[in-house]
Amino acid sequence: MDTTYTDRLSRYAAGFRYEHLPREAVDGAKIVVLDTIGAILAGSLPRFGGSRYTGDLARLLGGVPECTVIGRGFKTNVANAALANGTMGYAADVEGGGISRQHISAVLVPVMLSVGERQHADGRTMIASLNLGYDIAGRIDMAADPKTHYPHSFHPSAVFGHFAAAATTGHFLGLSREQFANALGLAGINAGGLMVWVNDPTEDSRPYVIGMAAHCGVISALLAQMGMGGPLGIVDKGKYSIYDAFSGEMEPRLAEATADLGDVFLMARRHGFKRHACCGDIHSGIDGLVKIVTENDLGPDDLAEIVHHTHPARAKVIDNNPLKSHNAQYIMSVVAVHRGVPPDAIVVDYRETDPRVRAVSQRTRMIGDITDADLGLGAAIVDVRTRDGRTFRERVPRWRGHQDNPFTRAEIEEKFFRLATMRIPQTAAEQVMAICDDLENLDDCARLAALLAVPEEKI
Repeated sequence: MDTTYTDRLSRYAAGFRYEHLPREAVDGAKIVVLDTIGAILAGSLPRFGGSRYTGDLARLLGGVPECTVIGRGFKTNVANAALANGTMGYAADVEGGGISRQHISAVLVPVMLSVGERQHADGRTMIASLNLGYDIAGRIDMAADPKTHYPHSFHPSAVFGHFAAAATTGHFLGLSREQFANALGLAGINAGGLMVWVNDPTEDSRPYVIGMAAHCGVISALLAQMGMGGPLGIVDKGKYSIYDAFSGEMEPRLAEATADLGDVFLMARRHGFKRHACCGDIHSGIDGLVKIVTENDLGPDDLAEIVHHTHPARAKVIDNNPLKSHNAQYIMSVVAVHRGVPPDAIVVDYRETDPRVRAVSQRTRMIGDITDADLGLGAAIVDVRTRDGRTFRERVPRWRGHQDNPFTRAEIEEKFFRLATMRIPQTAAEQVMAICDDLENLDDCARLAALLAVPEEKI
């Protein structure tokens, strides 16, 4: 009998099969893969230091040439590829398809591509592995503390991404129940990822914690397959448990770990998709500002003041954050000039290179004062005052791409091609989309991975 939450979750993982998935979980996985591949390719641009350095490290360390380093012209072993590709997954901060508090697609799609290529897995195995990773990450997260945005000083995507990567890898490896329990235990004892990357203006370390979650999760599953033991009952409450570390002052809700197990697939409940390359908490404000300046044909010299209102709980994340990707005042000033967020805006400080952005940023404020019950955490109100005395206000309950204001299929495709063709030819991007659309019938993940390599002379 399964007597602990870890027992139940491990048995569930060992018995997980593509045939058990509802149609919405299959279709959801295919969309997440397409969207995240676009984000990984954008994140592989050399201008993203974290991606460049971890890719260079993978080349330096060498290893069995079994897995593609995306956006590069070489292969390495699966652990090094997971680190490099996982770092790319979050580098551009434009991936979607998250759950709970997590950017989990940035961890799992790189793991799926790397391990899937190594195992020459078919598309159904890829889809199932991704769904399992989503379920494991989401369930352990919900058991830990679903009401706290960030557990202590840790990034949830990195913390719970370790478990997710181990589960996804374990599915490819065909781990037994006992091996899954060990893999999750080994992943859990290394789980971490300090949010102190908010003090790194280079943004190199922000995606690095995601790459390390992918890397460590893969290694945990491989070690468990070899017979290495891990701490017992990693998902259960006990001495020195993950809940002591990551549940804050709240008691863990252990029943969430296995609630409706096998009946609810979290991939089908994934969050929306990003349009803009920055923290999602700024997206509603961007949409509101774009609408105001576009509909009224306002240039940066017309703007006397921009005031971005948001929920108090989210303001502390994006109010003058040292990171450009999480700095609402900076991003909104870029948008006022460019009517969007150029792909390099979070690594090149436009306040230093564009005097128009610098001037508007000095006239842009944020206030965390939204308390209207009709507007949730992700809402924004944007006020604009022009130099000639006109005023405009835009309320945005949900940014475009949010699950309550979802993208159309055409918008998802437009985003994918816009990002993917920064690194691969249009013809290759079209092949990638065709494979993702029919992923359940793909015979070998290596065919997809081969389309994501870029000749080294382009680095």
